[in-house]
Amino acid sequence: MNLNNILKQLSITNASQTLAPHWDSSTSSLPPTLPSFLTPENITETRQLAGLAAAADPQLYKTAQQIACSPQLLHLAWHCHRLLYHHLDYDSAKIGQWPILTQALGELSGAFYLLIALAAVPQIRAVHQQLDIPDPISRDTCCHYPEPVRMYQEHHGGNFGMLPRALYWFRNHIQGDLYRLGRLEFMVKPFRGQLQAFRHRQTRAVTALANAESQFDAAGLSTTSDAANSWRASLEEDKEKIVGFPISPRGFAQNRPLTLALNEWERVLTPGDSILEIHIPGGGNMTLERCRASMQQALEFFPRYFPQKDFVGFACGSWILNPQLEQIYRPDSNMVLWQRELYLFPIPSGDRSGVYFVFGKDDIDIHSASRTTSMRRALLDHMSAGGRLIGGGMFMLLEDFEHFGTQVYHQQ
Repeated sequence: MNLNNILKQLSITNASQTLAPHWDSSTSSLPPTLPSFLTPENITETRQLAGLAAAADPQLYKTAQQIACSPQLLHLAWHCHRLLYHHLDYDSAKIGQWPILTQALGELSGAFYLLIALAAVPQIRAVHQQLDIPDPISRDTCCHYPEPVRMYQEHHGGNFGMLPRALYWFRNHIQGDLYRLGRLEFMVKPFRGQLQAFRHRQTRAVTALANAESQFDAAGLSTTSDAANSWRASLEEDKEKIVGFPISPRGFAQNRPLTLALNEWERVLTPGDSILEIHIPGGGNMTLERCRASMQQALEFFPRYFPQKDFVGFACGSWILNPQLEQIYRPDSNMVLWQRELYLFPIPSGDRSGVYFVFGKDDIDIHSASRTTSMRRALLDHMSAGGRLIGGGMFMLLEDFEHFGTQVYHQQ
């Protein structure tokens, strides 16, 4: 079948270029029988493992039936399935641009993508079995679904579904990289922070210096603006010393050069070093105790099941690590309490980081958006006063985890 003809028959415009890669391969590989992710028995099983309510079944069954009865929808569903899970070279950014099938499926358009998302579950389970991952961890890792589905329901009349932008994340699951261990998710990745960290050989204190050419505003936050008050960091090194611009553990770069004698300080973290990258599933109740237990579990899990993957600590980039959050929200909130245990650093960011995760959509009207939670009210009040919502980064080195709970970096 011709892609352009299918899109035309489904009343989809401006998607041909996005969906064109590997179309012929998908067409030739479409099985003669209904793909398993569209069969009722498979839908029920994967929905249960994904932690979704049984109330989702009627809409999922109905959507799968409509797909099965339409050659156009069937070819498109199979193609999206293949692009997501088989052609891993396909640009993940394009997945978020996939069309919403309003004309073809109406209120079931989100269920189309939820069915494709649920197809990850048997792949996750199979990979975990090959790696001898304990079944409870495998089941917990499969439960990434409820939060994006809840966010979808809030803005789509309670219908079950998922937006295309949420699909790319399941690639991490099916490759056996990402695991939920308690409250948090982890995978071994190269450190992406634009800094170098040093530890004092005697006191064991840690100091981070910004990478050369990193640009900051007057407050010490990352910026791409060439405004009069912005400045660029430098980083110069010889055999005896390194001179750079420090980053406070509270997340702000400081516009004053600092000299570190290399016979007193050793380099302990640079971009590209392997770390346990933390991801934070939605759901609240992110207490300090649960975060500590989750991080401790990761320190035991990865060396046991992936002994070939070394790492030097934890790292994360998120709207939750906004260093201004204690002023915007509450200084005693779980997120701020977690921040204080970590070494924060600035990262490039937009002005509305976190809006999608808090409100379920990016394009909110700050004057009419839902104010049903204290977090929503705080963010809306901040934006209404002209404030930015930025993201931030963090790291915590392995040696320092034993001091979790003492604010080891903030107290030094």
